[in-house]
Amino acid sequence: MERAADLPKATRLHLSAAAVFLFALTGCDEPAAPEAQARPVNSIVVGAVERFQTGTFPGRAKATQEINVAFEVSGKLKKRHVNVGDRVKAGDVLAVIEPDRFEADVKRIKAEIVAAKARVTNTAKQLSRQETLLAKGHVSAARVDNFRSAARQARAQSTALQAALERAELFLSYTIVFAPFNGTVAATYAEDFQNIVAKQPILRLLDTSQIEMEVNVPEGLIGLASYVSEIKVRYKALPDVEFTARIKEISNEASITTRTYPVTIIMDRPADVEINPGMAGEATAVLELPDTWQQRGVEVPASALFSPGNAEPDEVFVWIVDPAKRSVSRRQVLMIRASNRGAIIRGVEAGDRIVTAGVSYLTDGQTVRILAD
Repeated sequence: MERAADLPKATRLHLSAAAVFLFALTGCDEPAAPEAQARPVNSIVVGAVERFQTGTFPGRAKATQEINVAFEVSGKLKKRHVNVGDRVKAGDVLAVIEPDRFEADVKRIKAEIVAAKARVTNTAKQLSRQETLLAKGHVSAARVDNFRSAARQARAQSTALQAALERAELFLSYTIVFAPFNGTVAATYAEDFQNIVAKQPILRLLDTSQIEMEVNVPEGLIGLASYVSEIKVRYKALPDVEFTARIKEISNEASITTRTYPVTIIMDRPADVEINPGMAGEATAVLELPDTWQQRGVEVPASALFSPGNAEPDEVFVWIVDPAKRSVSRRQVLMIRASNRGAIIRGVEAGDRIVTAGVSYLTDGQTVRILAD
């Protein structure tokens, strides 16, 4: 077989040209480098007032207070005084346990206290006599010490029995359970003459004087909650009736999965309409925004803020999303103060969409994919 070096010079030139041609052809067949994939981002729209006011927030009615009533002691249920649906007032008797053994304990300890007090009196008199004899030199100091010890033991026993009596009387008082608040009996779990264990629920009591509902507000809207002037609630079971509610409390922590904040609203129970816990409904809000609300600052999640490595210590930025170009640009903002749910900033306007997660992994002009709000 001939080597390339042994071939004539003209032949070698032809082979080299063919190799270059083949390389060019194979290079043309290579696929172009793929464009960078759009990075998915979570985002919110700043000050989406219209969305807040036109949106509805579903929830379910619940009692302001709910409690499983139970005895603090074990025994046989003598009488349950209420049934499901009964309305009670604070202080009403709900149920009674057989008190016989608890009353017997109280009587026994009281008798022991009488005997113990007698011993205290007797040992005190004996000690007084012995101390008189000691002063006259008729008895030894060791003998007097024995009487002093007996007197101390008698007093200690009397004190212990007094404490035992208080405990026994407390247990006796536990044989009756009273309604802790005005409410309605929602369920019963025990019947008369049934043996009950301490802490075992015997009935469930609901305070329905006011009705609560928990709704979930997206993190992009929660900053507007402080401007809510009125809340209207409708229940599916009562579609023609509208109720007025108010905000009771706002959670400081958003759900990791839904990115929403639980908000509890509360309303007075109407006199002419029955609203039962568990009824499904929805709430709508009315906002009253002052003209200068944006100048006061806009609340955003703390995760939306970042400071690049080359920034000054007090420089804070957010990523603004251009929905048309699907890209982000960096904007410096002024942090006014921290809030319970993030930070109050100035430098963004109503309608701006800002990134709320993964801000450290973005670059200016980067293409992004906006995840569902």
